[in-house]
Amino acid sequence: MTGPTSDEFVNQVRAAVDIVDVVGEYVQLRKSGRAFVGLCPFHSEKSPSFNVNAERQFFHCFGCGAGGDIFSFLMKLEQLSFPEALHKLADRAGIAVPQTQQEEDTPEKRAKQAMQEAHQLVSKLYHYVLTKTPYGVEAMKYLANRGMSEQTLVEYQIGFAPDSWDFVTQFLKKRRFSQELMVEAGLLAKSEAGKIFDRFRGRVMFPIQDSQGNVIGFGGRLLGGSQPKSQPKYLNSPESLLFNKSATLFNLHRARPYIRKRKQALLFEGYVDVISTWQAGFTQGIATLGTALTEQQARIIRRNVDSVVLCYDGDAAGQEATSKAIHVLQQAGLTVRVAPLPQGSDPDDYIRQHGAEAFSQQVLLQAMPVTAFRLKQLRSQYVIKDETDKTRLIAKAVEIINELDSPVERDLYQRQLAEEYSLTLGDLKWESKRVYNQQKSERQRDKVSPAWNNSINNGKVTLAKSLPPAYHTAERMLLYYMMRDEEIALRVQTECSAHFQVDEHDALAAYLYAYYAEGNPEDPGKFIHFVQDDSLKQLASGLAMMECKEDVSELEIGDYIKQVNNYPKRAELERLREEQRSLHLQAAAADSEDARKQLEIQAAVTGMKILELENALKEG
Repeated sequence: MTGPTSDEFVNQVRAAVDIVDVVGEYVQLRKSGRAFVGLCPFHSEKSPSFNVNAERQFFHCFGCGAGGDIFSFLMKLEQLSFPEALHKLADRAGIAVPQTQQEEDTPEKRAKQAMQEAHQLVSKLYHYVLTKTPYGVEAMKYLANRGMSEQTLVEYQIGFAPDSWDFVTQFLKKRRFSQELMVEAGLLAKSEAGKIFDRFRGRVMFPIQDSQGNVIGFGGRLLGGSQPKSQPKYLNSPESLLFNKSATLFNLHRARPYIRKRKQALLFEGYVDVISTWQAGFTQGIATLGTALTEQQARIIRRNVDSVVLCYDGDAAGQEATSKAIHVLQQAGLTVRVAPLPQGSDPDDYIRQHGAEAFSQQVLLQAMPVTAFRLKQLRSQYVIKDETDKTRLIAKAVEIINELDSPVERDLYQRQLAEEYSLTLGDLKWESKRVYNQQKSERQRDKVSPAWNNSINNGKVTLAKSLPPAYHTAERMLLYYMMRDEEIALRVQTECSAHFQVDEHDALAAYLYAYYAEGNPEDPGKFIHFVQDDSLKQLASGLAMMECKEDVSELEIGDYIKQVNNYPKRAELERLREEQRSLHLQAAAADSEDARKQLEIQAAVTGMKILELENALKEG
């Protein structure tokens, strides 16, 4: 029967989408040999270990072990069920979803769908109120005064929430949305007395969208009017099943192609700055949502680009936020530059006052490296009244310069510092070396480590990892070729008298036998989808990514099978040798002659078994 998750439908969708295109919307990929590589979206890393196989349509991360097919990727990244991932890809490919089977349903899924639908409807409602009703007149004037065009209002679906306690409440109630669920979604709020009312009132509304463009929340800017002064100027939706502030970047879905094309992102503090700069022609802008930049947000940026320009407000709070963001971005492996803004100015103000050309020439093109920014900040913190103040400032500046890895950069900043404070370059380099030695000494004092032992350090073996045993490698090689050749799989099934010793390898082999028994093709990508267990799916993707020669001889396969078959004999041989050694030791320490002879007889019998096994291994 054809249904929304039938094999026929799954294969149709898989054939219609390219894993490189889909993954490329979330991860910045580059071609490397036969694979595409990028930074893994499932764990934090600075060097790419995430691989996508375009030919076989699967992925694997050699850092965290995540792997699978295109469905696994979406399920893991967006926390979707298999039917949800399948249907999302079907929509992308323009394939109609069969309705002959009921899709698995859960309360959480129904709640999430209702929240998503409600957000889409309310977003359209707010926009309609702003642009088509008398309630939006004042808000339209406000936005016009801020220079926002009608095209921008449409592009960002900017709207207005009337100054009413139940405007949206009644709208959602008439459409049979659960009011309690809408409170959870953040569209409505609930008083201590239990009364439900509109969360956003008398505010210009900015829809917040996820990385795929779905509305998941709102940011509201207060207009004033009857609202009490205690209300915050900006109000964001609370966390919900849809909305996670720490993992959301405003405008990412819209800016992503421009960010990748220009190989640089512009990071702002708020959505108004993003919208204003977008309208002025700077299309690679994204923003945090009223909170400090998080590690998750930095990793999302790093997956898309290597370089970011920070363009936060020019006031003290903005500069402090810049310093914190620099650290988070650099930890994620990003190259950071800082765009200068005048004291008390933000990007939106600057563009409205000076224009797009000035913003480009005087702000973005003047973006400075992190070290230059830190030195500029340092100068602003010191008032030099005498030589002592000057000496302290220079010492602090030298500390900052010493943190640079590049000798060329260090020399450049040292020359600038020497010229600025009328010092000889030799004296400054001597001071730099003195400060460096002092910093190094302090770091060594702070680094407390236990005494080192030849074999054990802190309870852990310090010797280099030993190579895996021969049978382990043989099992992996067999599985690699079994995924590509049904005849090899049938040969292994017939000739392997022993089970694979690694449980996961044995389970994967069982999947392969079942896969071919059902008439499936020789295709690692399709086999990975066939595997139901997530850990085995990851194992299969890792094995499929191994760099092995494509043509393997029957003799090599025979050798691998022999390694697998011989392992139980080798393990038994080792056990018997240990047993024989123990019997000889017991015989030497025996209390009586009879006991000694009995133990020696047992040792001799064990010796015969050892000889038999050794001969069997030679013949095998």
